[in-house]
Amino acid sequence: MAEQKKAPLLKKEEEYVKALEGFIAPEKDQVVLLLDYDGTLAPLTEELSVMPKDTEINIKKLAANEKIFMVVFSGRELSEIKNHLKFPNVTYAGNHGLEVEYPSGKKFKIEMPEELLEKHNKLVAELKEKVVCSGAWVEDKKISVTYHYKGVTDKLKAKLIAEAKGLIQSHGFQLIETPYALEGKPRVNWDKGEGAKMILEKQFDADWAKNLKIIYVGDDTTDEDAIKVLHGIGKTFRVSELPTLKTYANYQIKTVEEVGWLLKAIQAYYEKKKKV
Repeated sequence: MAEQKKAPLLKKEEEYVKALEGFIAPEKDQVVLLLDYDGTLAPLTEELSVMPKDTEINIKKLAANEKIFMVVFSGRELSEIKNHLKFPNVTYAGNHGLEVEYPSGKKFKIEMPEELLEKHNKLVAELKEKVVCSGAWVEDKKISVTYHYKGVTDKLKAKLIAEAKGLIQSHGFQLIETPYALEGKPRVNWDKGEGAKMILEKQFDADWAKNLKIIYVGDDTTDEDAIKVLHGIGKTFRVSELPTLKTYANYQIKTVEEVGWLLKAIQAYYEKKKKV
């Protein structure tokens, strides 16, 4: 049974290389890269931000590799993340995998119950109206919502947190507390884990777990659902600066910039193959 615990923190570029040692055989393995965008490939901001240059360079190389199936997840609308990146050969998963578009143009979308969407929209509106001030902001993830308060002064923080908690719970959402943020999740059987499984089953088959080399990288509590699903199957990485982080992931990455080191280490396997 998987359980959350403190994972090894990777601190140097060579440690990323070692973490992947023996995992990828470029000449024969079908590799799957499941990558969150906000807070993983690029800094988490209210509007979509750009990736560090090294990350963008390696993402383009990896996406162009026919031995790699790449999925970019986002809590934002599918069209928003796709139009922002505009990379061919990438599968885009918006709204945590509720909306998916493959490189071929094939799409599918899972409709959430109207009642749940109404509850969600009301919660988002109330949070924005009542607790967005002094650097706090609301991230609307369409099926879940996050209230960010990292920039709030200590004088206001306790009051705003208490009010936001009350709003999330009063609308019937599950409250998850994280450093500098509160997450409100609907009580439904859908998360990034379900999204990842569905994408892989549709692209490959029901035996995907036996036939693929999967790497997952994410920074959020929503990513823990997917990381848990992949426990014992692939290599998983959680991005967080929190020194006391407990995670289902195999490894912890401290910053967005260091995610670029992981991508560089993956790309290095294919560069070596070219030289042989």
